[in-house]
Amino acid sequence: MTEEFINKLSHTSDINQSALLFNEKRPYTFLVGAGISMDPPSNVPSARMFVRELFNYYAPENEIDSLSKIDSLRYEFLVEKIQNLFEEELGFLSYLDWVTDPNANHVFLAHMILRYNYVITTNFDYLIEIALKSQIGAHTVYDPIYKKIMTIITKDDYEKDIRFKYPIVKIHGSKRDYITGRPTADSLITTISALGRDRERGKTFAIEPFKRKLIDNITEGRDLVVMGYSGSDDFDISPLLKELTTVKRIIWIDHNSDSDMEEYYQYKVLDSSKLNSLSNLSKLDTILLELASKNTIEVFKVKANTINFVKQQLANIFHVSFDNLKENISKTQQSFKQFMEKYHVKKLESFKYRLAHEIYSDLGDIESAKRTAITGLELATEESNDINKLYFTNALGLLYLTTGEMERALEQFNATLELTNRLDMLNEKIGVLINIGEHYRKKGDLKNAFKYIFKASDHVSEKTPDILKYSLFNSLGVIYRANGDIPNAIKHLEMALEVAEKMGDLFRKSSVYNNLAGVYFSQGQLESALKYASEALKIDELLGDLDDMASNLNTIGNIYRIAGHNSQALNYLERAYNIAEKIEKLKVKSLAANSIGVIYFNLGKLDLALKMYKESYEIRKKLGDKSGQATSLNNIGLIYRARRDYKTANEMFEQSIEIAERIGEKTHLGVRYSNRASIFEANKEFEKALQEYKKALAIEQSQQHLHGVATQFMNIGGILGDLGRHEDCIQNYTKALNIMEDLKIKPGIARALNNLGSVYYKFNRDFEKSIALLERALEIYREINDPQMLNLTQTNLAHIKKQYEIQKGEN
Repeated sequence: MTEEFINKLSHTSDINQSALLFNEKRPYTFLVGAGISMDPPSNVPSARMFVRELFNYYAPENEIDSLSKIDSLRYEFLVEKIQNLFEEELGFLSYLDWVTDPNANHVFLAHMILRYNYVITTNFDYLIEIALKSQIGAHTVYDPIYKKIMTIITKDDYEKDIRFKYPIVKIHGSKRDYITGRPTADSLITTISALGRDRERGKTFAIEPFKRKLIDNITEGRDLVVMGYSGSDDFDISPLLKELTTVKRIIWIDHNSDSDMEEYYQYKVLDSSKLNSLSNLSKLDTILLELASKNTIEVFKVKANTINFVKQQLANIFHVSFDNLKENISKTQQSFKQFMEKYHVKKLESFKYRLAHEIYSDLGDIESAKRTAITGLELATEESNDINKLYFTNALGLLYLTTGEMERALEQFNATLELTNRLDMLNEKIGVLINIGEHYRKKGDLKNAFKYIFKASDHVSEKTPDILKYSLFNSLGVIYRANGDIPNAIKHLEMALEVAEKMGDLFRKSSVYNNLAGVYFSQGQLESALKYASEALKIDELLGDLDDMASNLNTIGNIYRIAGHNSQALNYLERAYNIAEKIEKLKVKSLAANSIGVIYFNLGKLDLALKMYKESYEIRKKLGDKSGQATSLNNIGLIYRARRDYKTANEMFEQSIEIAERIGEKTHLGVRYSNRASIFEANKEFEKALQEYKKALAIEQSQQHLHGVATQFMNIGGILGDLGRHEDCIQNYTKALNIMEDLKIKPGIARALNNLGSVYYKFNRDFEKSIALLERALEIYREINDPQMLNLTQTNLAHIKKQYEIQKGEN
């Protein structure tokens, strides 16, 4: 029940909550968004209304309805596409110059500024400035009171002294300074790239560092009032609020269309475990609970019709008059539709299909992306538009690559390459050579993958666009990882991340974060892997990017799987599987199916595990994914080994090793040698098993795969114990334990402790050491909730304690 952590406050004639939250003696800072400008007479369109009207002029007519229904489509995302394809100067924003009538919200905020309260806004209109100028009335620009008005827009503005001034902080910039008339268009943050640019590493949605000092100064020791935001899709507002640790209170005015609604809520402090377990809360309630719990700030929500609340409550408290306020929109003010009819940019129809295709492709709607690419190619051919013909030919190749139609993908890429040669388009040639390299990488042909990527690299210069440099570095990083060259993989992925950060490209930033997570995961460095994967997922969820979201959910699921948290792992992996199935992302579906199979295997549900492994294998066979097939065959072998069908298991392991060695894939080769060794071990051929485990250890060490190294030390320790080499056995188990403790992999720590505990009892009869080690293992098995190992260790421990008591009695 939400009542446990969100307290609805009593609001009656005797207890006026608005008067308790607001009074003239308290200092306030207002953080205001687009919602404050939508009421008459301003009538600024909502972001969704802007999007619909932009589609009417820049999208194919038969795609407008489908595009408008995409819930995850962000205004900033569309604006960037419009800027790249149609309006480089974002001329449509000039519509806001036509909107000159402030509403009651703007007038109220102007009064508050004149009382030395502060206003921060993400809005691009000039209505607060217009209201402020109106309030000071007859004063000329030479009067001291007029000179106190400051618009904080550019980087230099954030360094200015604002004491005893009337600043308006336009935190997302502005096309111009309304007060002084200076042009400031370079300050605008209205696209996805602008939102992602100049952010600190790991703080993708935080405000730029140069803005933080002033923001901290104007919020310290004040009540922060948030107006005009829904809380559901505000990119950098939630991160900003989380950084403001010195405000006294946060009061969020949550707009409700019901003019009579007025409810007050206070949020309680919850510990992190309780916070993480909450579900079915609105995004806004989740944000406010986090703020109340983590920043120890009093947090309130007022659920009301915003403009009515301002007029009926706040105006009375702060003695604000609206006598001269216009109530209706001016007859001379044109609508955004009328503006677009007059000023929109006219281009060929194929550009409209390019816009639609890019949106569908980036947001993971493969079917619609393919449909618009095919139509776009037909139109570009009819128009004799070589640029768009090349674009759509390459785009189809990328789509076929995504759906696993490898030969069709290569056919499109080769056609694109031919076009780039004929048209002498060097940058496009670099791009398609990288795509051909990716094609071979996905087929497991690393030799040809390197060949084409290096061909692309030969054409790169200082003048090469950053987006191509990113693609080159990212592809090299992924190929080096597949080839087992971890230092080079990390080096090139870090280079790709640096370029993505410079561009502010959040889609590519998310992708390289996920790739880095994969590298660190393969090395057993789970904390680093989870850090990168979580940051990537955060970006994907805000962008609505289902494609990368599925990949990142799969990565996080596997991190939790290795850490022994099967329930959390299954939750993430099933989400990945379902999204991948929905958007026909076969590669990720096969990965998720395989990982779900691993969890079922660990839980002893062999039939379910085999079903998932076989599904994964069939998808990989369809995709021509040799590396994936090798993994699936290995895992199917594990099922047969568990069923003691050692002959079939060994056949599966042999096939897996043969494929991996044929394609030059080293990443999981150590595990496969280890599994083949386990068959020798099961057949009590211990010397053969020892040699195979040593080969596996050498491979893992060459890959710098510490988790794998620890596992092989564990396996070798077991064989040495069987061979009666007890001290060597203990030495190897201890090495494994030390590595697992460094990596903080709890299932591995518990296994090493368990093995050492058993060995100290069995071989050395060291009861005290054995019991201490087993009790530590038992504690971890309880923590990670592994019932099978918990029961086994409890039984073993009880037996050893009983024998210890018997021995003590005999002595």
